[in-house]
Amino acid sequence: MKQQERIDKIIQAVETRVQDEVGALLGAEFILDSGARELVSKQEAFERLRGKQICAHLDITGDVSGKSCLLVSIKDAIRLGGTLIMLPDAELQEVIGREEYREEIEDSYGEIANIIAGSITKDFEEMYPKPCRFIRKEQEILVPAKVDIESDSPVLNQQLYLASCSMIIDGRQMGDMVLLLPAAAFGLEKEEKKPAAAETVKEEKVPQDKPAQAVAKEKPKESSDKNGPPPKTDPPKLDFEKHKKRIDRLLDECQKRLNSEISALLGVDIILDDLDNRIISKEDFFSDHAVGKQVLADMEVVGEFQDTCYFAVGLKDAIHLGGILIMLPPAELTTVVNEEDFTEDTTDAYGEVANIVSGVYTAVFEEQYTKKLRFVKKQLQLVVPLKVDTASDQPIPDKLYYSSKMSLTVEGKSLGNIHMLFPAALLQLDSQPVQEMPQQAETKKNDGEKIPNSPAAQSQPSPEKPAKKPAPVSAEAKDKLDKHRKRVDKLLLICGERMEAEVSALLGIDVKLSNQSNTVIGKEAFFSDFVSGKQVIANMDVVGELDGKSHLVVNLRDAIRIGGALIMLPTSELESVIADEEFSEDTQDAYGEIANIIAGVYTAVFEEQYTKRLRFIKTDLHQVVPMKVELEADEPFPNDEYYLSTMDLSMEENVLGKVNVIFPLELLQLEGLRATRETDEEEDVQDDADEVIPAGLSQGPGSDLSVVREPGAQAVSPDILLIGDDEAEAGKIAAVLSGMGYSVKSLSFKDNVHNYIPGQLKAVYLVMKDVNEQAFGAAIKVSSACSLPIIAAGPGWTRTKVIKAVKYGVLDILLTPAAKEDIEENVTNNLLKLAA
Repeated sequence: MKQQERIDKIIQAVETRVQDEVGALLGAEFILDSGARELVSKQEAFERLRGKQICAHLDITGDVSGKSCLLVSIKDAIRLGGTLIMLPDAELQEVIGREEYREEIEDSYGEIANIIAGSITKDFEEMYPKPCRFIRKEQEILVPAKVDIESDSPVLNQQLYLASCSMIIDGRQMGDMVLLLPAAAFGLEKEEKKPAAAETVKEEKVPQDKPAQAVAKEKPKESSDKNGPPPKTDPPKLDFEKHKKRIDRLLDECQKRLNSEISALLGVDIILDDLDNRIISKEDFFSDHAVGKQVLADMEVVGEFQDTCYFAVGLKDAIHLGGILIMLPPAELTTVVNEEDFTEDTTDAYGEVANIVSGVYTAVFEEQYTKKLRFVKKQLQLVVPLKVDTASDQPIPDKLYYSSKMSLTVEGKSLGNIHMLFPAALLQLDSQPVQEMPQQAETKKNDGEKIPNSPAAQSQPSPEKPAKKPAPVSAEAKDKLDKHRKRVDKLLLICGERMEAEVSALLGIDVKLSNQSNTVIGKEAFFSDFVSGKQVIANMDVVGELDGKSHLVVNLRDAIRIGGALIMLPTSELESVIADEEFSEDTQDAYGEIANIIAGVYTAVFEEQYTKRLRFIKTDLHQVVPMKVELEADEPFPNDEYYLSTMDLSMEENVLGKVNVIFPLELLQLEGLRATRETDEEEDVQDDADEVIPAGLSQGPGSDLSVVREPGAQAVSPDILLIGDDEAEAGKIAAVLSGMGYSVKSLSFKDNVHNYIPGQLKAVYLVMKDVNEQAFGAAIKVSSACSLPIIAAGPGWTRTKVIKAVKYGVLDILLTPAAKEDIEENVTNNLLKLAA
């Protein structure tokens, strides 16, 4: 496993632990959302920080030694410390506004920093190969711009590994918490830079529309290496769709960071949603997309490519944002917005918001894009779209742009849309205009017609794909394999149902195993991507007509909860041993009994119904830390591909982790899946692109539920809109609604809900895996656009969350996972009674 991946996994575990421990200390809901993970210089690290920071020095001791530090803005440190000493809200807001870091707040934040240092120590001791401890020392107030880069304070002037995460406390968005680690101490130093430079020259030669300024820089390098140009024809083989997906993922990350960064700057809840990325022309933008007067922020792009991007916001929205920053009273703010009074103070304030925006795009593109790009905010200009001359270079040149549009909500109030316009050539998205995309498949079928500027991209993939397809298996063999796999999947589903019944009977409580998913997975992917945190593996010998080993893998805390429930530990003691991850001998024995029951279930089903008689015998239990698993070793199981059957576990309505059962492919006579796996994955990608409806709604009775599909949206209008990210629960709700005669449309949180509201809708269900800000943002969008009943379905409701949901327009709550009877009752209460 690569060192950076190892460190990132550990930091992810640290964030989870800090979230739990600091939340428990404060008695508040404390959420950390992962951010940047990258190597930086000391100068780069402190250039990114804005405003005064509280720096907690951390000494690293043990087999790894060095100096680290934890940084949060002074306002966030005051909020955390003030929450701990329970300052009244009015007083807390006052001291935050004055940045008054007084002694008792400093002491209380120091306690939080101690907790964080302890959490870092625990996870590094558990998951890092070399023992090391993080000891919190003094704290100090820093002004980033005044940090002496050459000094040894607060950290040495060396390469650092920066890990950041945004903070939310009781639904209030805060800024980032930043941890700086000495890169060399953890084996994270950047490798050779020369190849990177060569690669830069190689890739930058490709774009035809790149400004002359950039081309001029490269010509001496090109002429000095005569063997270089022929192989440098490789970069044009850019798969347009794949590259566009990469860009869209970057822009999705930008949207998330903009939410947190602008919220932190303004001190209010800002939600940017409905991300919509598309290629448009200058004329399209000003005639169809820009509504009313616009404030355009010119953003000069420097780095490996040079160009200019444009950040466009409606004038009233720019005044609104600027007015909040300079703390205009609500009545005055409303007046200046209505009068479109963009005063000098408001302009300067909005300019600060635009600076934050440019900083976010810079951070994301420097971290994650193939080209290093920096976005520098220049001038602001006021534009009236109807007066724009398309043929001129003002206010923007006439060329193709990649538009990233987001809807803006401020303090629960829905405003307009904002747009970030990137020249398409800058993002290497100019090789295939958007209008040609629908014809691409037909073009390839007919005569392989090539699209300008990307001949290699169109001609190269076609010979490669046939090379993969003939080799694996014949169509007949594949059909036979698919049928056998379906039989195996049915058996595994039966096993899951029986496990649920048997374990519930043994424990005397309600245990649910849901959302079963079966897939082929390798050892590396399983331990590096699929599971995290300590795992308990129960090995099962398989004997009979086929021999092998199978493995039951459960998160350590879930294994403790299951074992503790069997030996009837008191609730308080059970929660304590789970928090301490104390897998005592008694708990191990009890969990071992559960593993025996599960082995018995698989034996019964496979002896009765499988083509080969197999018995599963539980042998031993052992704990595993995924980060420390050696891929080439035979422990905990050999480096091979396996058939993974995974289920979501819940006990007495507590949603827990996953129950994973791993089988060697040969044991289930599925070894043919090795040959077909790549082909199947390619087909899955195409299927995903074609299918609008979530997979959870496309099976069984749900296949007829989403009667309103994208191509024929005008034909039938849905009665009920399901919006969310919990496909399993949405499927259950949709099945019930369909049975009651309602037509249903399912959308994700990222889809544009305004295309369906209000229409002929009778109600909207928000169906979420977690009750969080994303869900509340969807509630705000719906309630601001119509007066339809909104029902929020999700797990883990607290009094605070319910109050917040009601505040944002939610009419009723449905606790998930929900039984059919609960859903029917909810529909009756909220639809039939309202209709009556």
